[in-house]
This record gives sequence, structure tokens and C-alpha cells, in this order.
Amino acid sequence: MATAVFKESPYSQTYKRNKFDIKHSDIEKFESVKEPLPRVNIALIGLGRIGVMYLRKILLNLDINLQYIVVSPRQNIEELRTKYGVSANVVMTSDVNVALSDNKVDAVVIATSTASHVNLILASVEAGKAVYCEKPISESEMEVQKCYAAARAAKQPLFCAFNRRYDPSYGGIQRRVRSGEVGHVQTIKSVSRDSPIIPKEYIEPSGGIFDDFAVHDVDLLIWIVGEVPNKVYVMGSTFIKEFEAANDYDNMIISLSFPSGTLGTIDLNRFSPYGYDQRVEVFGDKGMLTAGHKRPNNMVRSDGDGTHRLPMYYSFPSRYNEAFEGEIKHFVDLVRGTTTVGVTEKQILAVSKVIAACKESAKTGSSVQLSWKVDELPQY
Repeated sequence: MATAVFKESPYSQTYKRNKFDIKHSDIEKFESVKEPLPRVNIALIGLGRIGVMYLRKILLNLDINLQYIVVSPRQNIEELRTKYGVSANVVMTSDVNVALSDNKVDAVVIATSTASHVNLILASVEAGKAVYCEKPISESEMEVQKCYAAARAAKQPLFCAFNRRYDPSYGGIQRRVRSGEVGHVQTIKSVSRDSPIIPKEYIEPSGGIFDDFAVHDVDLLIWIVGEVPNKVYVMGSTFIKEFEAANDYDNMIISLSFPSGTLGTIDLNRFSPYGYDQRVEVFGDKGMLTAGHKRPNNMVRSDGDGTHRLPMYYSFPSRYNEAFEGEIKHFVDLVRGTTTVGVTEKQILAVSKVIAACKESAKTGSSVQLSWKVDELPQY
């Protein structure tokens, strides 16, 4: 009876609502929308490993009308149409000009190999299309600048996809860091261990561990702390013979030093046997933020043998499902003119500069200093 004195009706109390709760007023507001904006007409260019993933996201987005899919001449169109259940209303072709010459097409999503990105971007913006391009645009700084200059001249948005920025957990960390919740960031760490192992035939054309893999973590850490590093040091090794044959690494540690004193560490591995291991930790003088593994659900079963839960997601399309959806939504808003581009030219070029320094460090075995001109520094 010692706590009976605290007994009180819930109707007489005021509860602080969690800011993430959905309010009834929000639902009513949503239901009151009577005239949705017109759908964005899109052409998907590329239907390989990453293109198929984008196809699913595009088809699930009610704000998009998929009009064209451009495939490789080596692919059988009817087999692909049947395999992926593509509607007869969607034109499938191996001629990109068929899609680009259609004035009804508002935008293109480029999901082809890196070597084809520049020519496709230039052709697309010249045809008056907004462009969403899978990273990287190019390994050449001059070609990246050429693409953005062409997009500006055509007055068309060019959006390069860095999907981890659109992951809800990482986005939450970035916002909390930038609002000062953990104070001055002292260390920031990421772990990225790939699963499943990439197909052998993809190792060489992938661009290697730096351009295919490390680039995501470099961008993520810079985006979270809001500054670019002034020194990097890389240690890499190779355990898998197929990567060794391609003169590539499959195991790597990247250390970054930032002007403010913040230290960063990126732990990379090309094959994790237990699932797609993705983690971030940010430590500051006021606290710490972490984002860990994601699983299909959070159910935990306990019995005489211990506690059991479902394993983490096995691959990137599952782990970053919400991130890819967020990217597509952002692109639709960009095409409609209701937002500004979420990944800028200077940010892309800054990440490319850091990756180039990482490659030099791995090659020489020494740390590499980075100097930045004022007009190179991106805003975050």
C-alpha cells in the first residue's frame, strides 16, 4: 500500500507524446489530401544486379510511372519481362535513345556499370531529363565536373546515390550529432562487412574495395561529422585468392583525422559469413550514439538452451531497403521541384579526393595529408 498515495486517473494526467508517434490529426491531414501531384515518368537504364533492385523500388512507389526499361543488347527482353513480371505497358528496349527521345519521360535512373555513367548522364540531361545515377558518377574528377556542368546548363537536377544517408538510423545519428546531443565528437567508427560475397565475375569491374565499398563509409562519416579529413592512413590485406588475383584487398582499416580533432575509423571486409554487418558508433563529450544490425523482426525466444533471435539481414538490398526507398522518394521530390538535391557536386568531389588519398596511403604504406582550398569545401 506504500504507493497507493500515487494513484491517479490517467484522464487527469498530461502525457508527453513521443515525437515519433503518429497523431490522429496527422492521419486526418493525410486523408484530407484530395489532389495528389502527377506521377513522375521514369526510364530505368540497366537491369543487372543493382538495376533489378531499383526496378522493385520504382514499381512500389505510387508517385512513379515507369515507362521504359533499357537493357543490354546481350539480354533477352521477353525473358526479363517474364522473370520480373514487367507490365506490357512498360516499353523494354536495348536502345537508350528510344527512351531519351520520348518527351513524356521526366527523368532517368541510371543503374549500369560505372564506365557507362558519364555518356548516359550527358545524353540524358541534353535530352532534358532529370538524372539519378548510381555511384560513382566517374573515377575522374574532370568527368564528374563535366556532368554537373552539363546538368546546370540543361537546368536539370543530377542526383548521385549515396544510399546510407537515407537510412533512418544513420539519418537519426546525423541529426542528433549536428544538433549537439553528443557534444564535440571525439571518435566516429563504422563497420561494413559484406554479405554475400560478390560474384567472381564482378570483382574486377566493381572498381575495387575503394570505389565500390569504402566510398560509402567515407561519405557517411564525413556527412555525420560535417567536415572533411586532413589526414588518412590505410592498412589493407587480402585473404581470398580471387581478390588477390584481381590485385584487390578484401580486408581493410581506414583511419581518418579531422581538423577539429575528431578521429574516425572504418573497418571493412568483403565477406562476412554471418550476415551483412553494418554498424556506426559516435562518441562525444556528452554521450554516445550507435546504430547496429537490422533484423527482419525483433522477436526474442528464450528457452532452456538460451535466448534466440533471427539473424541479421543477409545482404544490402534487405539491410538498406528503407534507404533505397528514401533515395527514390527524394529523387521524385527533386524532379517535382519540392526539394533541393541531397548530395551536392562538392560533396561528391570531396569524397573522391579522400578516396584517392586512401588509395595512395594503401599503396605507399604511409599516411597522406590532405589540403583543401576554400572553394573545395562542401557544405553539410
